[in-house]
Amino acid sequence: MDTDTHRADIDTVAAGAEAVSRNADIISEREQAAIRAATVLIAGCGGGGGVVEPLTRLGVLRFRLADPDRFDVSNLNRQACVQADVGRSKPEAIADRVRALNPSADVTVYPQGLTLENLDEALDGAHVVFDGIDPTMSAWVKYQLHERAARRGIPVLAGMDFGGKPTLYVFDYRRNPVPFYGRASAEAHRENRLWESMRWTGRTHVPSDFLPIQADRFANGGTWPQIGYCVLGLATLTTRTVVDLLMNRRTRHVVTMDVHAAVMSRPAALMHRARMPVELVRTRRAIRAAARRPPRPEAAAPQPLRPLPERLATVLGGARLAPSAYNAQPWRFELLDERTVRLAPDPERWPAADRDPLGWAESLGCALGSMTYLAHGEWEARPADQGEAHESIGRFHCDRLRDDVLPRQGALGLRATHREDLLRTPVDQATAKRIELLCAQRNLILDTVSGPTALARLARTELDSAMAADPARDAELRAWLRERARSEKGRRSFGDPSDLLDRSGATGALARALTSEAVPRALARPLGSAAASGRARRLRNCGAVLVLRGPRRTVADRVEAGATLMHIWLTLTEAGYAAHPLRGEFGRPAGLGPDGDNEILAVLRTGRATTTPLHRVTRCPVEASVRWAE
Repeated sequence: MDTDTHRADIDTVAAGAEAVSRNADIISEREQAAIRAATVLIAGCGGGGGVVEPLTRLGVLRFRLADPDRFDVSNLNRQACVQADVGRSKPEAIADRVRALNPSADVTVYPQGLTLENLDEALDGAHVVFDGIDPTMSAWVKYQLHERAARRGIPVLAGMDFGGKPTLYVFDYRRNPVPFYGRASAEAHRENRLWESMRWTGRTHVPSDFLPIQADRFANGGTWPQIGYCVLGLATLTTRTVVDLLMNRRTRHVVTMDVHAAVMSRPAALMHRARMPVELVRTRRAIRAAARRPPRPEAAAPQPLRPLPERLATVLGGARLAPSAYNAQPWRFELLDERTVRLAPDPERWPAADRDPLGWAESLGCALGSMTYLAHGEWEARPADQGEAHESIGRFHCDRLRDDVLPRQGALGLRATHREDLLRTPVDQATAKRIELLCAQRNLILDTVSGPTALARLARTELDSAMAADPARDAELRAWLRERARSEKGRRSFGDPSDLLDRSGATGALARALTSEAVPRALARPLGSAAASGRARRLRNCGAVLVLRGPRRTVADRVEAGATLMHIWLTLTEAGYAAHPLRGEFGRPAGLGPDGDNEILAVLRTGRATTTPLHRVTRCPVEASVRWAE
C-alpha cells in the first residue's frame, strides 16, 4: 500500500475543521460555510481592529485591512495591539495577529488607508464592510465608502463606542441603496461639517452619561474618551451581525447594548435612562452655543512654567492626594534640584481655630508617607519646635521610583474616607502582619479593637462623650471654612464647607444643623443625640478599630505618625479594605486613652465596604503647592 508523504493539504483541512469545531450547534453548518467563504473589509483598524480577532476565531479566512495610522501607547487600553506593536502600522500588526491565529488566512493590507484611488479595489469582491473611519480625519473618504458600497449592494456596519454603550449601525445596502439611508449629505462630508455629517447616529442612542462628554467635545474640541470593554462589546455585536448578514437575514438598523445600565441596580438603571431628555436638551444647547460663538482671537502664547522633573512630578502628584484635616492641604513643596524636595507647612491653609497647634504636622506626614510609598529615597528630618510653623520640616531626596509604582499610584488614587457602615469582617492575617511590621519598624504601638463586644463598649463610651460635648464648639472653625470657600477658586481647590469637617450623609446633616442659627435651642438636644447615635453606630459596624500610639510632643513625632498612618491606610486599600480616620470627626475617642508616654496618634476604623464614597474631596493642583527654591 502506498504511503502518502504529502499530507500538508489534508492537515490544513483537518486543522481548519478542528479550529471551529466548538462553534457547532451555535453556528450551523451552513452559517459556518458562509463565514469561511466571506471576504471582510475593515476600514479603520483602531476600533475596527478589535473586530478582526473574533471574526478570525469564528472562521473568517479572508480580510482586507486598511488604516494609515500606527499604534501608540494610548491605544493599548482598547485596541488590538500589544506593547511590541507600538510604532507599527496598524493593519500590518493586525494581519500578523490573524496569521498567528490561522496560518491559512488570506490577508490584504492597505497601510496607506483607504483613498479615493484604492477604494474600488478594496470593495471589489467584499461581502461585508466594517466602517471604523474617523470622520474628523477622512470624512469624504467615509462618505465615498458608503456611496460605492451602496452602488454594489454591499452591507456596511458602522461602529460607535459611546462611553459604555457600544452601538452598531447596520446599513444593508442590498435593501436600501442610499448612503447613510439619506441621513447625512455628501456636502456635509465634503466640507467636513462634523455635526451635520454625523446626523446618521441619531440622538437617542447616546447614553445619558456620555451626552455631557459629547457636548464638551463638540464645544471645546479634544480627543474622545474610549474604553476597552466598550470596544470589545462592539466587536461582539459586529461578529454576530456579520453572521446574519452573510445569511441574507434582516437585522436591526441599530444594534446596541448599554453596558453601564446592564450592571446597575434596577432603580439606578431607570434613573440613568430617565436623565436622557434632560441631558439631551443640555447637549443641544451646548452645541448650538458653540456654533454661534465667534472665533476666538489668537492670544499671545503664555510664558511656559518651569516643568517639574519627571520623578518629582510623579512623587508630588501622589503627595497631593494625601489626606488632611478639613482638607486643608497645609503643605508647601520647595524643589531644590531635579531629585530633592523640601517639605514645609503653609500656615495660610491651616485654621488658627484648630485646638491642636501641631495638627498640620500630621497632614505633612501623610504627604511624606505618599512620597515614600511611590519612590525609594532618603528623608532627612529637620528638628522643629512648636513655634516654627513657617519652617521646613525636612527634605526628601528621590533616588528612583518603585518597581511597582503603577499599582501604587492606583492605590493612592483609590484611597478614600469611608464614613458609612462597614462589614464586620476582620482584617485578614497577612494584612494584619504587614501593618504590625510597619509599626514595629517605626517603634510605634498598634492596638486593635475588634469583636462585637469590644466595639459596642467603645461605641457606648463615645456616645456618652458626644452627648456631653458643646454643639457649637466648631463654630469658629466653620466660619474659617466658609470664608476660604467664599471664592470660586477656593471651592475649586478645597471644596464646599459642608464636606470639610469629615461629616457626610444623615449624620453630617444633623451635625451641621446643630451649628445653624436657624435651629431652635429646643431641638439642639434631640438633634445632637441623633448625630451622636449615628457616629456611635458606625463604631459598632466595622471590622476593627486600629489605634496607633507613640510620642506626639514634637513636630517630628507627628510627622512620623502621619507617614505611618498613610502607609497603614494604603496597605488596607491594597488588600481591598475601606478605612475611616476617627480623630477628625470624633476627636480623641473617649474609650481610648494614653498608655504611659505613648499617646494616641491615630485611630482608624476599617472593614469591607459595601458602598462607594459619594465623591472625592477637591484637591489643589500640584503647581499650587510647588515652588522652586531660590
